[in-house]
Amino acid sequence: MTEKLIDKTNSDWKNIYLISIFAFVDAFQFSFFVWSFWPYAQQLDSTISPSFIGIIMALSGVGEAFFAPIFGYWANRIGHINPPLISSLLISLIGNAMYTCMSLVPTPLRSHALLISRFFSGAGSANRGTYLAYVASASLETDRTKSMALAGGGALIGLVGGPSMQAAFTWIGSGWDFYGVRISMYTAPGILAMLINVSCIFFLVLCFDDCLDNRTGPIDNISTMSISNSEDSRLNSIDLLTTQISQYDLIAVLVCMTTRAARMFVTSNVESIGSPYSQLMFNFDDTEVLHYNSLIQSGIGFLTTVMLIIYASTSYTEKVSERANVIGAMFALLVFHLVTFSWPFLPGTVNCSNLKINGLNEWCQSLKPVNLYIYYGSYVLVFGIALPCLNNSLQSLYSLVLGKGRQGTMQGINQAVGSLSRILGPIVMSTTFTTFGPQATWGVEIAMLTLFILIWVVTFRRLVPAAQRQRKIFFAASGLTSFIGSKS
Repeated sequence: MTEKLIDKTNSDWKNIYLISIFAFVDAFQFSFFVWSFWPYAQQLDSTISPSFIGIIMALSGVGEAFFAPIFGYWANRIGHINPPLISSLLISLIGNAMYTCMSLVPTPLRSHALLISRFFSGAGSANRGTYLAYVASASLETDRTKSMALAGGGALIGLVGGPSMQAAFTWIGSGWDFYGVRISMYTAPGILAMLINVSCIFFLVLCFDDCLDNRTGPIDNISTMSISNSEDSRLNSIDLLTTQISQYDLIAVLVCMTTRAARMFVTSNVESIGSPYSQLMFNFDDTEVLHYNSLIQSGIGFLTTVMLIIYASTSYTEKVSERANVIGAMFALLVFHLVTFSWPFLPGTVNCSNLKINGLNEWCQSLKPVNLYIYYGSYVLVFGIALPCLNNSLQSLYSLVLGKGRQGTMQGINQAVGSLSRILGPIVMSTTFTTFGPQATWGVEIAMLTLFILIWVVTFRRLVPAAQRQRKIFFAASGLTSFIGSKS
């Protein structure tokens, strides 16, 4: 049997492109139901309340948070990512099948069946950390930002573009029954999602080389930087010293991980209270809120795609470091919150009666409206340019900080932490908005962004690739050993 030759001097672009395609398609099918979920749930059971819908969406995040570390650890143990990826697709297939076949479930049980189906759907989406671990293993450090941008950007574009598929099925209307299953404009996307799940399984099996160790090897040991077979006792001392050093800087890992969670917490504010905020500040009705926010989302999707192209096909990442990108993006988010804050000196008043929230008048009387053009203009620029820049650079830096070797477990934990932030963020920020108003929610996020910018400034020198840190340790140890040798 002829051994497969692996070129370890170049990144495995073929498989990186293939996994990026998978990331896009998988995220695309996951987001089919964003706009249709609420009317479909109401059609299934008119007694389902908005608060229960919130519980359903939160449980989807719980499924993701629970399974992401499991998939990552599994990939680490076996050195291949196809088994956990295929398992995630099968779980997603079950969730999509349940979603499509809700008409077979007795009406009193539909709300709970819908909850279970979304839990499976969230669990099926818990594969992001697994395929990012593969990208880290298949790419050289010099190509890490570009390769991570391809996979992460592909997933982001899929999440943005997926909801648009609902428009392709509106012609079906209420549809027809097929052996008791209602085929309608709400369930047709579920059928397409199932077809995509099955197609992705065949794609992974037939087209994709899923080994995690083709380029990096199963273990990244700092002692490989020394000459273990050397007869020089000083080098042997260095080897003994450096093997005691952990592979990566735990502080740097925690900073990257918590920054991603904070980013998701911050963006969940606009996602969860964007509509009521628009109604208050700009006196929009329900139709105008949907119209303008949809237009803005389209603009953000366009700029997100542009940023992916810039990261993937230009020398931008060679000129601007990941650390500078992250700090710059967080600063842009901070500026957005400062220029859209309801400062007391702003002119005008808001229409408090335009939004029906208990206790609203207690804080609404002193609220000042922000400028519509400043809000939406800065929103598009910051969330369309700075946010993708933050995502791409942060996930690249995180993989570099982890170093060589299998990253499945740590990438899975990173995804899980972000999922928990996505669960808690909307709940916390929507409650804060209802109780204290947008000034309080903006204030919380201004404080959080300021804190993390300071953290990055303080830990700036530690936020470096593991290989660079290990080289510093080696040379420091070499100098120390030479000094000891000269004294003896």
